[in-house]
Amino acid sequence: MTKNNLKALLKKAGVLAGILLLFLVIAYSFVPQVLSGKVVNQSDITGYMSMSHQTTEWNAAHKGQETHWTDAMFGGMPTTSFQASHEGDLTQGIYSLLLKGKRPASYLFVCLLGAFLLLLSLGVDTLVAVVGAVAVTFCSYNIQIIQVGHNTKMQAIAFLPWVMAAVIFTYRSIFREGKGWKAWLPVTVLGSALFGLAMSMQVKANHQQITYYLAILIALYVVTFFIWLVASPQRRKSVGRFFAASALLLVLGLLGIGTNAIKLAPLYEYTQHTMRGGSELSGPSASAEVNDKGLQLDYATAWSYGWEELPNMMIPNFNGGASGARVNPDKSSVVAVCKEYGVPNAESMADQLPLYWGSQPFTAGPMYMGAITIFLFLLGLFILDGKEKWWLLAASLLAVGLGLGRNFMWLTELFFDHVPMYNKFRTVSMALVLLQFTLPMLGFLALDRILKAGCPKKKFLTGGVAALVLTAGFCLLVYAFPSIAGSFTSPVDSQLPEQLRKALVDDRITFLRSDALRSMLFILAAFLLLFWAVSASGKTSVPEEASVSGKASASDSHSGGNPKRIWVVAGIAVLVLTDLFTVGHRYLGKEDFVSARAFSNSFSKRPVDEMILADSTLSYRVVDLTSSPFNDMFNGYFHKNIGGYSPAKLQRYQDLIDRYLTAELEETIDSISRATSIPDALNRLPSNEILSALNCKYFIFNSEAVPLENRNAYGNAWFVLSVLPVSGPDAEIASIGEVDLRNVAVIGDDFAESREAVQAAVSGPVPDSDDYIELTSYAPGELHYRYAACMDRPAVFSEVYYPEGWVAEVDGERVDMFRCDWILRGILLPQGSHELVMKFCPEIYSTGKAASAACSWTLLILVLLSVAGLFCFDTRKRD
Repeated sequence: MTKNNLKALLKKAGVLAGILLLFLVIAYSFVPQVLSGKVVNQSDITGYMSMSHQTTEWNAAHKGQETHWTDAMFGGMPTTSFQASHEGDLTQGIYSLLLKGKRPASYLFVCLLGAFLLLLSLGVDTLVAVVGAVAVTFCSYNIQIIQVGHNTKMQAIAFLPWVMAAVIFTYRSIFREGKGWKAWLPVTVLGSALFGLAMSMQVKANHQQITYYLAILIALYVVTFFIWLVASPQRRKSVGRFFAASALLLVLGLLGIGTNAIKLAPLYEYTQHTMRGGSELSGPSASAEVNDKGLQLDYATAWSYGWEELPNMMIPNFNGGASGARVNPDKSSVVAVCKEYGVPNAESMADQLPLYWGSQPFTAGPMYMGAITIFLFLLGLFILDGKEKWWLLAASLLAVGLGLGRNFMWLTELFFDHVPMYNKFRTVSMALVLLQFTLPMLGFLALDRILKAGCPKKKFLTGGVAALVLTAGFCLLVYAFPSIAGSFTSPVDSQLPEQLRKALVDDRITFLRSDALRSMLFILAAFLLLFWAVSASGKTSVPEEASVSGKASASDSHSGGNPKRIWVVAGIAVLVLTDLFTVGHRYLGKEDFVSARAFSNSFSKRPVDEMILADSTLSYRVVDLTSSPFNDMFNGYFHKNIGGYSPAKLQRYQDLIDRYLTAELEETIDSISRATSIPDALNRLPSNEILSALNCKYFIFNSEAVPLENRNAYGNAWFVLSVLPVSGPDAEIASIGEVDLRNVAVIGDDFAESREAVQAAVSGPVPDSDDYIELTSYAPGELHYRYAACMDRPAVFSEVYYPEGWVAEVDGERVDMFRCDWILRGILLPQGSHELVMKFCPEIYSTGKAASAACSWTLLILVLLSVAGLFCFDTRKRD
């Protein structure tokens, strides 16, 4: 390496270090509270901590004996969906290093850096890429999901641009000039290896729906790139290189995904038995949320973006913003009306004002992309040519179409019925996250072209004025005629008094007009900056081929291009930061941060919890009626729970909820409401046969009062006297509501062999009344029982049956386990006095660990070899 090359390398390293420091400053300046030790009061994180508390506590105290089963929710379920293992995954350390720091600033930093690399991969100038990274990262949706605690989603979004940057870099590398394969192949291999590593990080975030949308984005780019390649005889010569690059990306991408086998393999196995796998039931007995193919269409599209909401990408309050928005109390008509009528703490209404009047059930806020980003995107459509424009436009339109869900049903049904895996995901409006990347990519590519003197003044004025009219002009129309945005009313308004309804409409109009004017001014300022830059430039345009093929041009250097470039970029940067920071702080402000101690106090024991925990019985279940039993993540922190919250619960348990548990709880609540005292409530409790079979021992109806004990609870296990054979899932679930489950086991056709053995055992004489079975030791993934039986006897256990991983042994000898009573475990126990042990030992974890280790070692070695190969074989490096 020559002295000049070394100086150039050091200069680039210094620039990169400066940009990294700048990104850290930007990330932490948005959430400065984390520097003083405060944390975001995220409801979903407290919910996660609640549902995972039993597992976390057990694993911390039993190193080497970690459990993959929890009884904290839904009678028992695998921990797969919320607490993954990292064993064997050597890339986990890189992932943890990248996210090192205070969250959520660390998430923002990773997204900033990834978006910066993504724009660089398109050939965008360094300074413009820095501003574009800010536009990508601080879209309001990111801020909203941070506030509510969707951390895995934010991490997946943050690593998405890293993956796309590697893809684009790899395909652009095939056009590198030089002699033979050494000119391009080392760089292509390096890009593919980095793609594999980035893919490993993105999948590691564990949000499959975001990864799914990323796959769509990659597919669109590859198809467009190939069409563009074969459309020109000159470029067609590189088709062989394209297929070589594609093969490398495919192989190394699979390796990157494979590093996560320890997560993905158990998750795939578990998914087959969850709501994502579909219900076995038919007709009205099936869950309203699923069918035999996956989620029901109505359930999956419940959160669909409305056509009338789309302008909120440019005007935050176009449809009212958030369902519970923070506003200035001095500008609120609702607050004024409340003060007029003497409502106590009237100003507190401004903290959760129901401004949203769109078509979704509720929302944390709009998908605000930034007024300047929307303007630049439209400007790019007018002034740019080539594949980047068409690829990004196609991806943007598809994202909008999918996000509309039930409001664009033909496309939704097409994907739901024919595109693999699409029907496994809900909240289709999430597809709009792709716009957070496609809009800034095209917009800042256009800005870069203009500032490199790549757009003649006449062409800019034509496109710029058109984009200005479509954006700032629309904002002006909304400001002048706010009724463009709709009726300003929502169905939930009917619950309010008439005076408040009118005041709420006034507030919605006021804040809409304010945001429309605000967006118009930002767009106008950006246009004037660009007009000022273009008016000083008399240079001709840069050929399209130079910008998309990877060839160097004079305008690519930092010293070339428009002389006012730095000032314009600085001005755009100030505008973008001001716009997105101020809107972002509407959804994540200082009010959302609390001390770590206050956050921990979310899990303080209530008096009723103390009373239940005084029960020394090894295992029993609780249902909390002070909240929604099957939609609350918090009630599993201290107790083994009948309910909880999970969009991926076991499908058979969901069927049980729909068919029996909801009705039994409604009857219980009605009985308690009519009681005049605790003894009266106890006497009124219905038998609740299904809840009792699940060993639901306590009902919480008041956090300050004693719990109600279900005296009918069956306990941990019991012997049955007979078996009811049934054919098919519909008959199986119907039968458990028609028989005495204390004495009869309902067994379906899928366990015909076990059923025959049980029938033979119960056909003999009446068993001795002294037979017993009791739980002697409890752990989440290991249960010990002691029993005595005068003959072979079938026992039913109040434990959820899961077909993967549970094994049973009597005095060390394996015995068969079968499913009975729709959801419970059953075993035919041999006569005599013995110890029974049930263990959860899923083999999929050892398989996943081995696969993760193999893929990790292979990928990391290939990354290192590709870096070495770049220096050894890249002839351009030697020139």
